[in-house]
Amino acid sequence: MQDMGADKLIEKSELFRHLQPQESEAILARLRSSHYEPGACILERGRWHGQLYIIARGQVRVVLPSEDEQQGSHASSLARVVARLGPGECFGEMSLISGEPPGASIYAEQETELWSLAQADFLALIGSCPTLSRNINTILSQRLTRTNQHLFPQRTQFILLSLSEPPAAPLEQALAFHLADALTACTHKRVLLLELCSQEEASYAHFARHAGQMRPDLLSCAQERSLLQAHYAPLAAEDQYFPAIAPLTASYEQLLILDTAVLSLLDELVGCYDYILLVADDKTPTHVISALCEEEPPIRLARAIALVASCTIHSYIAPALACEQALFVTRVPEAPTIGLQDRYAQQLGQPVVRLLPADNALLERCWQARLSLREQVPEVPLSRAVDFVARYIARQTIGIAFGGGGARGFAHLGILAGLLEMGIPLDYIAACSSGILAPGMHLIGKSQAESEAIFMEIQRHIVRWNFPRTSLFSNSGIKKMLRSICGEVRFEDLTTPFAIIAADLATRAGVAIERGPLWRACLASVALPGIFPPVLIGEHILIDAGMHDPVPIRQVRQMGADILLAAELGGQEPPALLNAASWSTEAEQPNASSPHIIDLLLRSYDLAMATIGTHSIREADVVLRPRLHRVSLRQFAAGHKFIAAGREAVAQALPELREHLPWLS
Repeated sequence: MQDMGADKLIEKSELFRHLQPQESEAILARLRSSHYEPGACILERGRWHGQLYIIARGQVRVVLPSEDEQQGSHASSLARVVARLGPGECFGEMSLISGEPPGASIYAEQETELWSLAQADFLALIGSCPTLSRNINTILSQRLTRTNQHLFPQRTQFILLSLSEPPAAPLEQALAFHLADALTACTHKRVLLLELCSQEEASYAHFARHAGQMRPDLLSCAQERSLLQAHYAPLAAEDQYFPAIAPLTASYEQLLILDTAVLSLLDELVGCYDYILLVADDKTPTHVISALCEEEPPIRLARAIALVASCTIHSYIAPALACEQALFVTRVPEAPTIGLQDRYAQQLGQPVVRLLPADNALLERCWQARLSLREQVPEVPLSRAVDFVARYIARQTIGIAFGGGGARGFAHLGILAGLLEMGIPLDYIAACSSGILAPGMHLIGKSQAESEAIFMEIQRHIVRWNFPRTSLFSNSGIKKMLRSICGEVRFEDLTTPFAIIAADLATRAGVAIERGPLWRACLASVALPGIFPPVLIGEHILIDAGMHDPVPIRQVRQMGADILLAAELGGQEPPALLNAASWSTEAEQPNASSPHIIDLLLRSYDLAMATIGTHSIREADVVLRPRLHRVSLRQFAAGHKFIAAGREAVAQALPELREHLPWLS
């Protein structure tokens, strides 16, 4: 054979690795050569061949039967390709050792040259060459692992991370490393950051500070299969998790002529990593990106994340990928508000998940110190934004729904404070009725003390009698108070997605208000029917949504949250259906005083919320339910004592929160 002689094969093949000279001579004497055209069946499933084959040149595919074939049908188009083998690799050894016909078929994918060993020669060599015996055991173990990875659901997620940056922006491109580091921290899982460029162009090696953090490039692993073992090395030290880093090729010349079929080797890293981030930027050849966009790409992408610099959005074109795609805008020079996010989305013609603020000075400090954002300063806006992207990949974004409850809404202040003190980010917030106050005050920058003072002021603004055409109370006092607190702040001015829920009597449907003046949405959401007048916007008649969706957990899911928290103030399960036989025969008391009409309305409203609320919170992953005693919905002056109960509810839910958030201490 001209392409790879038997002596060269001995040097390259894993099967013959580390042989002693006398072992090599014994093997060379028994090898026989053969040639196969593309498409030829080399080894047929179920038919005994009695040969071990070693590939000298070309490539073969290993094919398992489909379920139809196993049941007697011949739907060969549904057969599963479980592996592709190249020069130096062997096949047929399992059948040779067991004496059973092979369970898979082998086809030549291109013109292929093979060396082979007959069973008698192979068994003789196993007995006389201990090194060969050890090698064959290693290969069988790897082959079994590879087959199982195709037969069972894939655990490793391949994420394409594309960066659209202006030329010569290495600091911004380092965001990929900071993101990979944040992903390891929030998941406590194994992460590989694979730069789709050459080692000569790669930049993330700059941050490698741990032994074994740098891994062999993918092309070298394809050429020297033993290098794959380096990818099994640990990725944690002293309870600190860090990402592995590797390039696609060693040299720039190799990258330019790279056969993208090498990407299929990533399937063999399943089991080594939980997440593999494929980083594509201006150094990535177009033919590599094109390979990932094919109908049958070399690997199956779980998600594609695009980080697009604000100064390049005019030229950004989204790749045509057959997977879920999400877009983030980076290098944002202004405050990353919801309104600015809307404007970027309009320019790009597609939704934007979140904005990442510009902070070149911080990125420069991280580069000089060779530290990630998380290690350098975890609480600044850019670090928090990168953390959000990592949790978005890991499906750990957090949404919370604050339910109504009148004066019991004081407990939401304690819930909010408890979550923030634990470092639990609130990525999406929805609220209804009095549940709007605690998160609303937090989002416009009010301190805990200021929020408490505002709650205490509410009662004196509530009781303003009104001519009872639409309500017993006027909303002029609460309207004046809300306008004073919120000023001209709009939802678009916030940096966290926030939805206030009301009910529209005109359409008889719930309404999520996420744009426009904050005060007006608040006024609509606290308009208890019969107590306060509805808020009229155009033809819409908006009232408190407590009897429609008192804990709007579905809304935070629609906003994009993965982990759903419900702050529910009913404090107990809804009342059971009791039997009245024991007291229904008692005489009426004509002189007994009936509750005031306001109390009747509020108690009825409270009962309805408690009943409907049990349905609202069914979708929640964690329910935060403070232990609260009954108090009138309008007795805000008595609600201050509930703050501690809110904090206690968060502490009690800590074990459940940790189940969903591995990083939570």
